[in-house]
Amino acid sequence: MPAISTELRELLNETDLFVFPEDFVVVYLPENIKAISGEWFRYEATRFAMVIREPKTITMIIPRRKWLRMQNIFEQYEVNGPWKVISFKVKRSPVTTGYLAVVESALKDSKIKVIPVSTLKSNHILVPKSDLPRAVRLLRDFMENCKKKKKPKA
Repeated sequence: MPAISTELRELLNETDLFVFPEDFVVVYLPENIKAISGEWFRYEATRFAMVIREPKTITMIIPRRKWLRMQNIFEQYEVNGPWKVISFKVKRSPVTTGYLAVVESALKDSKIKVIPVSTLKSNHILVPKSDLPRAVRLLRDFMENCKKKKKPKA
């Protein structure tokens, strides 16, 4: 596991885990799809979703139930899942070098696949649904160990 800086350890100490209850899928779409209506992503019906546009593909991370309702509007797609989304809730900006690297490292030895996704103010990981209980347990243990290793002030 990489060395954890004091700043990163403090941030991990302030982190709470939140697991979205929905199952999610990762959907790959070709670049030439028709526009996706914003109605599909209204907050009332979708608490978490990501759409990433790249030169040759579009990737969506969306609730599985939503995908089942919208898949018929696309001619071509590739779907991967089910995944669970673990969100890391921190009161201050998690823009710190190595934050997701140490989170991923905590799961690496247990061979849990991870897809990290971030925004400027938040970090999340996707883990296979079948690995969720083990991933949450490992992450909680890891964060608890970070608290124990906190050095007392002189």
